[in-house]
Amino acid sequence: MCLIIHQPAGSTTPVELLRSAAEYNPDGFGFMGFDRHGRSHIERSGEADVALATRLAGEYAGRNCAFHFRRRTRGSSAAENLHPFKLAPGLYLMHNGTANVDIRLAGRSDTWHLVHDYLAPFLANRRRLIYDRDFRHILDAWLGPQNRIVFLDENEGRIELLHRADGLDWNGLWLSNARWVDRRLLSLDGHDGVYWASEAQFC
Repeated sequence: MCLIIHQPAGSTTPVELLRSAAEYNPDGFGFMGFDRHGRSHIERSGEADVALATRLAGEYAGRNCAFHFRRRTRGSSAAENLHPFKLAPGLYLMHNGTANVDIRLAGRSDTWHLVHDYLAPFLANRRRLIYDRDFRHILDAWLGPQNRIVFLDENEGRIELLHRADGLDWNGLWLSNARWVDRRLLSLDGHDGVYWASEAQFC
């Protein structure tokens, strides 16, 4: 499992949240966002690099971007398993969950196989399918709500969320889950896995 934080335009990501995410998800860090010229910017680190995440949060304050902190469940901590993954030129993906896919290469994660064996070959010449309602319905049904995906499309200047409703809207941000941060810092009393945005406060 992992944690994705989506920061839409106009929002900022608190350093305390980044630190907590790194502590609970120590197996890698990734970033994707748009610079002031609308170009995509991608970063990856083999460790949960709080300094890098903090610098990027400052540089991209108010800009549309996403942070990924990896908690390894399948596959090694090698660079090949770090998010975001490239699907096509200017099209990237972050994933939170465990995809039910065939694992043909030892050491490669389920996300690596999801991207390289399924999504990248299919979307290479059909990239706008990520906006197609029927395609998203099929992808939803196949992966299930426990798998959350965030796409960055440089051509369209957009970041798209799959299974948004299964994450958590909090203080202008979207978190793919609330399990892999320090829940003592969130007001989540009485819940066992489903949280409403109005019930979460980061102290």
